[in-house]
Amino acid sequence: MPSASIRSLFRETAVYGISGVIGRSLGLILLPVLANYLSPEQFGHLKLTYLLVGIFQLAFVFGMGNSLVRYFVAAEDKILVFSTHFWPLLAVSSLGSAAVWLGAGNLAQVYFAEKLPADTFTIRIAAAVLWLDALTTLPYSLLRAEKRPFTYLAGTTISILVYSTLLLYLLAVQGMGMEGVLLANAAGSGAVLIFFLPVFQKNLRLKFRTALFGIYFAFGYPIIFSSLGKTILDLADRWILERLMGAAVAGYYSAGYQIAAVANLAVSAFTLAWKPFLVQVAPEKDSSFVFARIMTFTVVVLCGLFLVVSFFADNLVRIPIVISGHRFYLIKESFWPGLAVIPVVMVSYIFFGIYINLTVGCDLTGRTSYYAWTTGAAALFNVGANFLFIPLWGMMGAAWVTLLSFILQAALLFLLTRKIYPIQYEWGKLLRLALLTAFSFGAWKAIGDKFIFELAVLALFSVMLFSLRIINIQVLKGLLPRSLKNETSN
Repeated sequence: MPSASIRSLFRETAVYGISGVIGRSLGLILLPVLANYLSPEQFGHLKLTYLLVGIFQLAFVFGMGNSLVRYFVAAEDKILVFSTHFWPLLAVSSLGSAAVWLGAGNLAQVYFAEKLPADTFTIRIAAAVLWLDALTTLPYSLLRAEKRPFTYLAGTTISILVYSTLLLYLLAVQGMGMEGVLLANAAGSGAVLIFFLPVFQKNLRLKFRTALFGIYFAFGYPIIFSSLGKTILDLADRWILERLMGAAVAGYYSAGYQIAAVANLAVSAFTLAWKPFLVQVAPEKDSSFVFARIMTFTVVVLCGLFLVVSFFADNLVRIPIVISGHRFYLIKESFWPGLAVIPVVMVSYIFFGIYINLTVGCDLTGRTSYYAWTTGAAALFNVGANFLFIPLWGMMGAAWVTLLSFILQAALLFLLTRKIYPIQYEWGKLLRLALLTAFSFGAWKAIGDKFIFELAVLALFSVMLFSLRIINIQVLKGLLPRSLKNETSN
């Protein structure tokens, strides 16, 4: 397998990562604003609203984005493929968003345990966000299929600029609460829809084939359940925390979780490039070796990120900022209790990165139903275990349940796919990496929070990656201008 193909994967991951890390981590980037202008209760309800948006959006899009990536590339009539995906999506998302808008009052009454004055209005705005985001799903997927990451980046950048600018104005100047966040989100989604009008003009016609839609739907709909499970894994603990311990606990837990989710952003960026890449690489004779090596690289990056964020996040959010005689912190003190969950949640996302690498067999054999089974089982475990452990250990119980859920999800997928598409992963390297990461984290916990020592531990971790032959210079060079050929023995 030429190193150029792997370089292409990492290049596209980097570009998607810029848009993904800025776009999906916008909540993290703007966390200082949100945590200083919203109360923990409002922040908790904001996160719960986005949980609702995520669940409804899965139903409104019903896997059409993933299906388009799968079938668009090799299609002879690309306009027919795009149009057959789009018209059902438009109908379902329009009817669904209208229903959420009209039923916002009743939905707010049932959904939130603690009532806040802006709940109904916030859900109405969320309905608009749902509709706009559903319509931009296919243009984003088309850009992925056509391997146009820079246009993808342009779309997300426009959305981000509109959203962040309006958010700062509505919160800092107008003094709005969580409803201001959703209004800014709707404006950003509307801006990117306008940006994608040329995509619609080029690819959309009044064309539809029922037989083709049946194929697309059969491929895409199982992904609804796996994505639903992923949404539950990410956000259901907030909903349970609000009911069992109050909106304030859900709010500061969400703040700590959001910082830890920087690892999720890295995985998400990788996933966007990974899906088209694995289809392209699969016919190559050494594809199994390539997939195994990418698994190792993925876990190395996530373990390094785990150590960096765990070491420095606590200090970073406590940096005082003085403006016009007023003292602020990056995150308001009322949110600081949530920082305790960061290391546990970050380890959860290491296992999510492993899970994404294990999807090779499902994608290449068409057994996408395995996603529904594995993620669904993990989600059910997550909900049940949260009701059991949150009353015992509070938000730390929720964090540990999250970790166990992601481990279960990865383990189930590995067991299901090892026979349909066996890959000999670099288990020795992965074991050495796990022990090295655990040792580095344990040393940090034993010595304490000292900046120089933290840098020393990170430097030692980096050196030991090479000393223990987890990665090596030859392979790193292979990702640049040289080939990975003859490296399989390393």
